[in-house]
Amino acid sequence: MSGQSDIMQEITTEQFAAALDKMGRVPPDAPQGVLDIGSNSVRLVGFSGSARTPLPIYNERAFVRLGESVSATGKIEGTYYTLALETFRRFRKIADQLGIENLAAFATAAVREADNRDAFLADAEATLGHEIRVLSEEEEARLSADGVMLGIPGADGIVADLGGGSLELAYVSGNQTHHWASLPLGVLTLRQASNGKLKKMDNIIHQALADLAWLKQCSDKPIYIVGGTWRALAKLHMEYSGYELEVLHQYDVRPKELDAFFKFMAEDGQKAERLMSHASSNRREDLPAASLMLQNLIDFVHPSRIVVSANAVREGVLYQELKSKYRALDPLLMACEEMAARMCKAEPYSHELAMWTADIYRLAEPENYSRAQINRLRQAGCLIADLAWASHPSFRAAAVSNTVLTAPFTGITHSERVFLARALSYRHELHSDEANLGRLNLSATDDRLARALGLAQRLAHSLSASLPGVLPQTRLKVGDQKLKLIVSSKMQDLLAPIIDKRLANLADALALKPAVELRDDNDV
Repeated sequence: MSGQSDIMQEITTEQFAAALDKMGRVPPDAPQGVLDIGSNSVRLVGFSGSARTPLPIYNERAFVRLGESVSATGKIEGTYYTLALETFRRFRKIADQLGIENLAAFATAAVREADNRDAFLADAEATLGHEIRVLSEEEEARLSADGVMLGIPGADGIVADLGGGSLELAYVSGNQTHHWASLPLGVLTLRQASNGKLKKMDNIIHQALADLAWLKQCSDKPIYIVGGTWRALAKLHMEYSGYELEVLHQYDVRPKELDAFFKFMAEDGQKAERLMSHASSNRREDLPAASLMLQNLIDFVHPSRIVVSANAVREGVLYQELKSKYRALDPLLMACEEMAARMCKAEPYSHELAMWTADIYRLAEPENYSRAQINRLRQAGCLIADLAWASHPSFRAAAVSNTVLTAPFTGITHSERVFLARALSYRHELHSDEANLGRLNLSATDDRLARALGLAQRLAHSLSASLPGVLPQTRLKVGDQKLKLIVSSKMQDLLAPIIDKRLANLADALALKPAVELRDDNDV
């Protein structure tokens, strides 16, 4: 199985760290906030970390439903107007509390189309204390596409962002947006236009999509779905299918699987109702329109799969601010760099470890990953190898696994998360029958390779205590039949039965014979 990581340039973490140092800190240094004034809801997100790997530190949504007011009267008025200003007043206080000085506030379809747009914006900006940018249809489509490309490197397919007032579509490939469209097919707009009649809704959707000839150019490519209602639908599908990993970003579903799900929802009365009851009450009414929209898109595009993106216009706003040299950075390695700086004992050791393990997959033949994928995961795993150092020894394997499986990483598929979690768990004596993830379990071949990475990290720890300075005086060398640990003669006092044992375990995982060799300092 080839993955998005195949498109990332293969560099060592030492080179990666040097490049970061040369470019300087990736902005922003201070917390950054984004306020999204949508047709259905208003959301404030506070981010820390770098703009290449933004880490949400605050996320709140208020269902204001400005689109309902605009659809009904053409204006934002009455309780909708009042609730919007109350929400802005609260979010201004929260942003101040977070230390956000420059709040990127933007509005989409409902505000864009309101007859009293200027008066509403004047009151909103006075209340919020920040300028509000009203996105054009093109800006909204392109920013949504940028948000997806920020979180899914190498995205190649249709980005579909379903909001309350509109549906934004874009074709992305080669880190660029090639086509775009904004259609009045948001869930609120559709309900109003069809009076809630599904057959009429289906006709409206079909006619609008039929005008976009470029959709058919994207056959057998993914559709990246964006928006709260589609995320709610994906959560229901996770529960329906018994999916073991509760992470929405890059949740990956085949069209046939969705066909079965939609059939179940349409036909299986009480069971479907019970499942639907688990959705947020604020989203439940919109799910039929969202389902119908997705079914129509699948019929028009014939995609290879449907991929959920947690990133959207909000993250696209951050992506727009990045210079091209920062956009090219691998978001997974960036996130692991930042995590290592916050949570590991010695960040420089992480780079030494990545260099030290560079040879372990030279002869690897993974079953469901490419060699480029597992080498990229090796580098990421080395950056955060010492993540669980402060946990109780009995729980380190579980702690590091849970962290990797649920961390707000981007640029990593679910199967890659599992590989990385298994590898770091083996660093802490995971037993092979622990942490059953059902259909996400690794094959025996791939699990052995994950185990090899964890055992290499364990051996390195026994040599260095996970501190810098020692590993560069030793080397791991993979030969056709042997795994050789080469040690500088001045470090020979480190050799002991525990080193022999851990080298032997690693060699066994790589189907090699262990050997230790002492050399003069200059020959290591």
